[in-house]
Amino acid sequence: MSSNTVPADIVHALKEHPPFSRMDDADVGFVADSIEPARYAQGDVLIGPDDGIPGGCFIIRQGLVEGLRRRVDRADAPLEPVVQRVPGEMLPISALMGERPVISTYRAASDVSCWVLPKAHFDELLRRSPPFLDFCKRRMASLLDLSHQALQASYAADTAHWRSIQAPLESMLGRAPVTCKPDESLRVVFGRMESEHVGAIIVAQPDREQGDRVVGIFTRQDVLGRVVLAGRSLDEPVRNVMSAPVVTMDVGDSVGDAMLVMADRTIRHIPVMREGRLAGVVAERDLFVLQRRGMNQIGDAIGRAASAEDLKLPAADIRHWSRALVAQGVAAGFATRLISRLNDQLTVRLIELEAARHSVPLERICWLALGSEGREEQTIASDQDNGLIVANDFAPSIDALLVFAQAVNQGLDACGYPLCKGGIMAGNPKWCLSLSQWTALFEGWIERGDPQSLLNANIFFDFRPLAGDVSLTQALCEQVAPRAAAVPRFLKQMSDNALRNGPPHSWTPSLFETLFGREAAVVDLKMNGTVPFVDAARLLALAHGVRATSTVERFEALARSGALVGHDVRNWIDSFQFLQSLRLRAQHQGQPGQDGNPNALDTRTLSALDRRILKEAFREARLLQQRLAMDYPG
Repeated sequence: MSSNTVPADIVHALKEHPPFSRMDDADVGFVADSIEPARYAQGDVLIGPDDGIPGGCFIIRQGLVEGLRRRVDRADAPLEPVVQRVPGEMLPISALMGERPVISTYRAASDVSCWVLPKAHFDELLRRSPPFLDFCKRRMASLLDLSHQALQASYAADTAHWRSIQAPLESMLGRAPVTCKPDESLRVVFGRMESEHVGAIIVAQPDREQGDRVVGIFTRQDVLGRVVLAGRSLDEPVRNVMSAPVVTMDVGDSVGDAMLVMADRTIRHIPVMREGRLAGVVAERDLFVLQRRGMNQIGDAIGRAASAEDLKLPAADIRHWSRALVAQGVAAGFATRLISRLNDQLTVRLIELEAARHSVPLERICWLALGSEGREEQTIASDQDNGLIVANDFAPSIDALLVFAQAVNQGLDACGYPLCKGGIMAGNPKWCLSLSQWTALFEGWIERGDPQSLLNANIFFDFRPLAGDVSLTQALCEQVAPRAAAVPRFLKQMSDNALRNGPPHSWTPSLFETLFGREAAVVDLKMNGTVPFVDAARLLALAHGVRATSTVERFEALARSGALVGHDVRNWIDSFQFLQSLRLRAQHQGQPGQDGNPNALDTRTLSALDRRILKEAFREARLLQQRLAMDYPG
């Protein structure tokens, strides 16, 4: 074989894997000309902590390499596999970039064939290839980018007009906004809206120093209810019928931010500001061009509902609409938040209807969202988790409130939100309690720390107010959160409990074969995937006084406070979001795994890239659990 043929074959083999698949041909050729072949028998060590700064980067051609470490809480513990490297992957990137020895011992778990890129050439490649540098600096995020691109490409015909949810609102602005003054008559305003072909007009008060101030908005949807049916004269000023105050956003806010605001407020138009001045208007149709029913159509249907029966159709539309988001490759964190926001609207409307029917004063109670709903991380397969706080002086009415709460639970079930199999619902007398009773309950869990108390803590410490008197929930949080942080034994017990769920513990070659396609490998994406991140974020948030309830917001707050390292947090968030996206995709495909588990996934259905990212996500889960074991040693 000629010297020219060998690099060509190597180039072809390299370009089958990221990051080489994204690099310029010249840079991949540089790698092919620089690498040296190496072979290791099963059990041989490629590199270890005592070997100093690595002399090169290993690129695996064939076989499996495992990284082994000792448990941080046991110096005499045997080495355990914590990471795996498969064909196409590189090691040890972090040690090479940090110019330090490796932390793990890398050993051949089977016969291994690899290429070694000398460190001087590795450093040169970092300088000359931006894709290679990007991959090495943010490996998990870079792989996720490729996965999202592949998923979106598979739906290209359906998503040609879909705008990135990360794009700034600046990119959405087209024509100059159409405005009027507060004192202009409805006749003039209607004529301007008609001639300009707009569905909304911004009411602006002239201001010489700051430019026009946005003081209101008037839309075509307002004409019937506020003008025609109200019998208004067209000579009246628009200030009498405009909506005020107005929700505005900044040009730097993202499309996703605007979508969430529209979902929260059930509005169709948002004025967009640039340095305090009106720059334009974004409309619902600009953001949601693909939906069978627009988000605010769903919101309108929820608002008009007069019974639980009327809520069934918008509930189905929420599921249909969320499927479109998943199909389009929308980030899982955004999709689950939006699903939760719409589900919130529906639940609140049902609570209002049943409260009126049962003569329940909402100002004396607070409906709690718990579990995934409390974290705003609901997937399509999520069941109900809720509770009810009752003002202490209203506690004698609890028996009557149970009838109301049970009606809400049954109504949600009829709309497609299953009853909780464990009975964690407001209609259960155990979870319909006065504020004092809730406080005593949490304090009992903290003091006892038995398995059932820890299970309850994992569900109930994610509480969030949904309807009624929010101050009741705030009071509960102010009393129990500091108490939990002040009891080290309870935090240690929560840590031990969190370490019981995690990725597969045995990283043997046989598991490698099942995870990567030679035979069926079913993974529970919830218990083995997302739960380790959720549990760790909850525990660390409690320990450091973070009041956020969502997993991502908890991690971000912990990073801002300095409790966690930003780079680690980014990897944990990316891993969690990827696992969430796999859950959503599996649930929307409607093919539950073993025993009807909607979170069970046969890894053979994944692309090679997604299997690789799944393995990286499991690795990050193990690193996070090692952090817990170090913070809360036995």
